[in-house]
Amino acid sequence: MRILLLVAAIAALSVGAFAQDKITLSNGDVITGKITSMAGGKVTIKSPLLADIIVPIASVSDLVTGESVTLKTKSGDVWQRRIVGIEGGSLRLEGGETSSLPLDNLGMINPPTHVDPSWTGSLNFTGVSTTGNTETRQAGLAFDASLRSPTDRITVDAAWSYGENKDRSAANASSSGYILTQRRVGGGLKYDYYLSDKSYMLATSRVLGDTIANLELRYTVGSGIGYTLIDDGKDLLLFEVGLSYFNESYRVVAAPNPTSTDYLAARVAYRYEHPLSDTTKLVHRAEAFPSLENKEDIYCQVTTELQTTLAKSMVATVTHVFDYDNTPSPGFKRGDQRLVLSVGWSF
Repeated sequence: MRILLLVAAIAALSVGAFAQDKITLSNGDVITGKITSMAGGKVTIKSPLLADIIVPIASVSDLVTGESVTLKTKSGDVWQRRIVGIEGGSLRLEGGETSSLPLDNLGMINPPTHVDPSWTGSLNFTGVSTTGNTETRQAGLAFDASLRSPTDRITVDAAWSYGENKDRSAANASSSGYILTQRRVGGGLKYDYYLSDKSYMLATSRVLGDTIANLELRYTVGSGIGYTLIDDGKDLLLFEVGLSYFNESYRVVAAPNPTSTDYLAARVAYRYEHPLSDTTKLVHRAEAFPSLENKEDIYCQVTTELQTTLAKSMVATVTHVFDYDNTPSPGFKRGDQRLVLSVGWSF
């Protein structure tokens, strides 16, 4: 019985060894293990002794798999076959109608499973209420979402904020004694179409209304190009340039001041993201619209955010926003700054 068990164990080990994938390099070295993938001209094999090993396919003189693997050709065909070697610049395959696959037509081995793109983003809330000597009511809501596929990306965002303070002595107070201190609402939509891994064409539009700044509506629409300088899974840095139509209309304007302004503008923007820890991320972005018709007309917005994860899907954000309009509604200031602390949920 012991002899039979020993023979069975040896047979099992032999089968396991036979089932291993094997790569032979041009210098004669042999690597055994499990081929996990091949993409971009490089083969990754998981060795039980040396962990993942990545070698250029050009350095491989022979390749054998212990079982069938998924082969994807550059033309998009997908085969499930066992590789039994390399001969004459082609993979020799076992079974099926085709017994070989030229290496120059091999796109990937074991390509990643296709996953349908899904929306990601966050929904954040802010709120303040005080009573007593100081009576205030403030609320805010911010939403952003993005859908990324291999060929394009859709980004949408919206924000609303409202605030009022109680001052019965003020002439412009309401019947309840509250004075409006903030009422802003706006949103944006952006579409990116990728020309390569780093460059893309874009179309973007944004609207904003701000009662306290006497802004009935600020509207921009335009297109351009973008380039991703860094995107390594941690840091992100991208730049965008293009042209936009820029229009502002005002709520109340005394004659002879204009009720609105519009012009063709350049659009220059960038975005930078950097992880500060496993749970906290810095996001800094800016967008500027210098007029191509009048050098005095320029609008820009600079935003700096600290985003941190409080729980699995709960996030907190501290945001500083600086808005600058060099030609605001007559009688109003050029710059506005906001510091917002919000809590919400990511998805």
